[in-house]
Amino acid sequence: MDRVLVYRRKYLQRSETFIYEQLIGHKRVQPVVLTRSRPVNVRQFPYSPIHVKKRLGGMKHWLKKKHIKLIHARFGTAGVEMIGIARKSKVPLLTSFHGFDATKQVKASKAYRSKLGFLFKKGSAFTAVSDHMKRRLIKLGCPAKKITLVRSGIDLQKFPFAPPHLIYNDQIRILSVGRLTEKKGMDTLIRAFAYVRKKYPNARLLIVGEGEEKAKLKRIIRKEKLKGFVKLAGALPHAQVQQELRHCHLFVIGCKTAKNGDQEGIPNVLMEAMATGRPVISTRHAGIPELIKHSRTGFLVPEKSPAKLGRMITRVLAERETWPAIVAQARLKVAEQHDITKQRRKLEDLYVSLIEKHRAGGGKR
Repeated sequence: MDRVLVYRRKYLQRSETFIYEQLIGHKRVQPVVLTRSRPVNVRQFPYSPIHVKKRLGGMKHWLKKKHIKLIHARFGTAGVEMIGIARKSKVPLLTSFHGFDATKQVKASKAYRSKLGFLFKKGSAFTAVSDHMKRRLIKLGCPAKKITLVRSGIDLQKFPFAPPHLIYNDQIRILSVGRLTEKKGMDTLIRAFAYVRKKYPNARLLIVGEGEEKAKLKRIIRKEKLKGFVKLAGALPHAQVQQELRHCHLFVIGCKTAKNGDQEGIPNVLMEAMATGRPVISTRHAGIPELIKHSRTGFLVPEKSPAKLGRMITRVLAERETWPAIVAQARLKVAEQHDITKQRRKLEDLYVSLIEKHRAGGGKR
């Protein structure tokens, strides 16, 4: 069985379930992980083998010794690191883009952007998680013929469809999950919730996640007099997030383009909420409209508008009779386009195709 080296500089952030789910479960290739520092979150993401190399010297010999037939770099930044090694070692390189690596990092670093040109020219293939990101890569100079759409996916068995809870005395439970960073738009959501509480004073908002905006969000909660109504729960284990999804009535996330240009791919938690049978509200941001079709599989509002988000939440809460049809279509949408089994198979097909093409070409690059 051919070996594929999956390179992630740090293994793995708590939020990187989307990488882990595409790492496991392969039948025709054997992924081998390479990272630059001691692996973290290994209980959440158990895997073997994981190799740690603080420095990437001597990689040509190491790759040959490990019988590596393909390198898969996770994020464009990893692709930039690996392109020279891949060429020197005469091993094909696949690079997957996920979000900041096609937006924020391009804006922040001229050196990175210039290196992307070389990566796009010499890299064997690329994956994008959405049509929006594919267009972005093409605009940055990546040949369209080199890009394969491999969407993030979830294990549908872990997110069985759960009938919605009845709402008594307007005791509404709204959930949001995401890192407390600017692009997740938690500040927008909290301000929107202040509007919602004017009509639904018994509503509660639970936000799951950690990040650098926590202090800012606490200030907004105090300013909007929402203490006791909005809870910042911090990071929770994935199993507990699943429980919170089943427990809530509505899932909302107000994603937006950050000042530094950082954008989402498509948040996996939206797929998880839709699969669970919870109505979802989000923004017309990056690839999200590819998942949420307004008024069919969920609801969308413009970015950075607490008033419009607040009005949409109150509207959706007032039109609960529409929920059964919408959540059924949402579950179907996730099953069709974001089933991890289907997306993993698509990635594995790409692995095999690149290895066979390289082998047929006699290892020339």
